Amino acid sequence: MNQPVPKKRRFRLRPGWQDRLPIRPVLLLAGFALLLTLMILVNRPRSRVLNSAEMEMVKSAGVLRIGVDEGLYGLSENGGGMEYAIGAAIGETVFENSDSVTFVPCTRYSALWRMDDGYIDLAIMAMQSFDNANYARNEVPFYTDDCVLMGYAERRVGGSTIGVLSGTPAETLLYRLIDEQDVEVTVVPCADYYSMLVKLRAGSVDALCMPKTAAKSHLERGMTIWAEPLGTISYYAIAADGSILLDLCDELFETWAEDGTLAEWRQAYGL
Repeated sequence: MNQPVPKKRRFRLRPGWQDRLPIRPVLLLAGFALLLTLMILVNRPRSRVLNSAEMEMVKSAGVLRIGVDEGLYGLSENGGGMEYAIGAAIGETVFENSDSVTFVPCTRYSALWRMDDGYIDLAIMAMQSFDNANYARNEVPFYTDDCVLMGYAERRVGGSTIGVLSGTPAETLLYRLIDEQDVEVTVVPCADYYSMLVKLRAGSVDALCMPKTAAKSHLERGMTIWAEPLGTISYYAIAADGSILLDLCDELFETWAEDGTLAEWRQAYGL
């Protein structure tokens, strides 16, 4: 009956306790956890964009209407091409299926009024210019194309008369070439590719200046693409200024460039 009352033991740290902690395993585990977190963030860079309130508004529409080029080599041909592949992949990202994407063939002119009238939400196109303050392009290009000369016979640039689409990067590159090489070239600005081809067929110009994809699309019997490119032109996505879709395209294009997806598409469509 008379048992001693047990004394409550006080927890005391032994001297040198900190030296006995498994510091190295703890640091290795922490480093592994950090690496795993970084890998998740790298592989899911779109989580912030996809979970934003702006993207919820896009999803609520139930469909994403994407403008693509009308008949451009490798990019948009007979309902297929790199632009269609990009659009379908964007649909998979937003809706987790590509059935919610509608493709609308456009030209560089019709895309503008189709956006103004609300017929398309996004343009994945080889747009050469988009002069409208209400719209903007994303930062990361989805394709970079050579700017070339095309005519019936390759000749020296100096002394030539060259047709080019007015107000486009191709025109800028042509004038830059003239300034840098100090050559005499007569530049004939044109409103569209059809009028350019009419002038070439009639002999009014010696060559046409355009992106290589456009040159291959309009190449006719007897015409040749000159071997030396003038420079490169980059193509982007176009949407309303400030649209969350542009942020999504930047993240997607950057990811696809790093993991080789864009390169696979270029190879698949002969670009």
